[in-house]
Amino acid sequence: MRLHGLTPAALTRPARVALGVVWLLVGVGSAASAQGPNPGLAADAYAASAKKNAELMQKYTWKMRVQITYKGEARPAALYQMNYANGQLQKTMLSAPPPETGRKHGIRHRIKEEKIADFKAWAGQLTDLIKRYMAPSPGTMMDFYSRATFSPVPSGNVRATDVGFIQPGDTATYWINPATKRPTRYAFATSLQGDPVTCTVRFGQVPGGPQYASQINVSVPSKEVSATITNFNYQLNQ
Repeated sequence: MRLHGLTPAALTRPARVALGVVWLLVGVGSAASAQGPNPGLAADAYAASAKKNAELMQKYTWKMRVQITYKGEARPAALYQMNYANGQLQKTMLSAPPPETGRKHGIRHRIKEEKIADFKAWAGQLTDLIKRYMAPSPGTMMDFYSRATFSPVPSGNVRATDVGFIQPGDTATYWINPATKRPTRYAFATSLQGDPVTCTVRFGQVPGGPQYASQINVSVPSKEVSATITNFNYQLNQ
């Protein structure tokens, strides 16, 4: 399966979803301790913190860089400007789209197009899977608080880990700063059609503004596909 002619757009939808709703994760740290929070209180704090962070995010414009690697080859990175308009997340491409090359007729071209279509369909399924993990419901988070194992780590943070977070057999882990009551990192391991999928999210903080996903890394080793989404240069709208 080759990626000839396939733009990064097939794997950028998870980034858009993450940017729009990853703030829901902020509530994880609201009541966390090494002994674990009260599930009901933590779920309430989760919802309240998510709402506040989402409102703050809509006041900012920022840049998003998407880098996809396939079979060890890094595809041209795509750069976007991100902002909200009328409550909807907008994405404007700032970099030039990759040029289309190669012949456009014959059986080889048709086979190539079929493979690209298959890959896009698979990427869409991957997108939907990542969306579920980037936007867990309050009920899912309450279950997480009820079952998770909380333990301190050498960095001084608290690590919270749960099994069966979204799908049977998956794992989800949050690293929480006990001083700020906010997550510094989030990771999960799951599967798509039997193929292992891993994702890590690192968080940043706009001074006086929202918390955001500074870097998202998605990897599907069996497909030799990985993507790195970086968010930066947050500017308050005038």
